[in-house]
Amino acid sequence: MALRQRYLPLFELQAGMSLGRPVTLMERGVVVLNLPVGHVLTEASLAQLRARHAEYACISDEDGLDESLRDQEQNHLEARLAAIFRQADLNHPETRALYEAVLAYRAG
Repeated sequence: MALRQRYLPLFELQAGMSLGRPVTLMERGVVVLNLPVGHVLTEASLAQLRARHAEYACISDEDGLDESLRDQEQNHLEARLAAIFRQADLNHPETRALYEAVLAYRAG
């Protein structure tokens, strides 16, 4: 089964979830917490995230959608994003970069 990455706010994270992206938190330019991709969250790591005021994390879990439903969801996502950016000049590098970043974030 395919894996899906989702960004969740801190209050939705639960012990047993696996990180889909690394979490690196800094205070005053110093790394105070570094959790790697694949780290399985524990109550202790959740407490560390709360203590250091983390806002969200990317988790990786099994994607229950079949291929056709996943394609439909992706098409809907791209159409919605195109509507949001309909008046934007996507030939402008910064605007295009923002569009691509939002697309990657939402598809994640």
